[in-house]
Amino acid sequence: MKNFRNHAALLLGGALLLAACDKDDTGALDGPVPVGTFTTTTRTVGLTTEVTFTAAPNPDAFLYQWEFGDSDSPSGLGSVATGQTVTHVYTKGGTFKTQLITAGRGGQGFTTPKDIVVPSPLNLVKQYLTNGSSRTWKLDNGVVAPITVGPSDADPTSYYAGNPAPGGLPACQADDEYTFSSANVFTYDAKAETFVAGATGGCQAPRNVSTPFTFGNATGTGVAQITLASATPAPFIGVTDAPNLTYRILSISNTNMVLRAGSTAAGPVFDLKLVVK
Repeated sequence: MKNFRNHAALLLGGALLLAACDKDDTGALDGPVPVGTFTTTTRTVGLTTEVTFTAAPNPDAFLYQWEFGDSDSPSGLGSVATGQTVTHVYTKGGTFKTQLITAGRGGQGFTTPKDIVVPSPLNLVKQYLTNGSSRTWKLDNGVVAPITVGPSDADPTSYYAGNPAPGGLPACQADDEYTFSSANVFTYDAKAETFVAGATGGCQAPRNVSTPFTFGNATGTGVAQITLASATPAPFIGVTDAPNLTYRILSISNTNMVLRAGSTAAGPVFDLKLVVK
């Protein structure tokens, strides 16, 4: 707290010069120390957490300053803002100690530090993927190029740039459902038939399967990674000829997801656009 208060004193020094003009003859500041209180509201924005801080009105305060506790600066004091109501975006997870400093004619008042618990971006990805319990996804047949293929992360489209118009997937592929549970179980439901890639492929007998998956940080490009456990029949997402059982989540929201199947070290890579059922 000592370092924080030194930091706050510097930032509030200008404001307190005004207060100094109201000292009485004994040198005392004129008025009570303005001790503040505040409330917070939180919402998820993409893979970040937005927190709004609101200080209760205080007639003895003419300046409200906030310290958010999330900075890696040498001082370790975190980013700051001023105003009775402020909004701050946390881009990483953790528990952050926040504090309100109020300034008035009576000096500076410091609130007790309050813990703000922010979920990690990885936990937010898992929430989007499973909806907290179970969520079913399908290839997005309503967009251009729901599947593309390329030789590497640097070139994910030159082998196959995808259907040039929406609605181009075979019916037996477009109706496939891919379900992820918060218990890390993946389920593939072909509905009736599975589209098998390759010269001798096409709509064939369904390859329905359920298998565990591991979930964690992406190796290379991506915000998270899904690795399906081996099973019979062989599990897959989107296309049967994806090169391995690892899928990197390139982006995800409450309605849409882009996966990349394939190793970061060697191609090919398959990009898959999915939508929530």
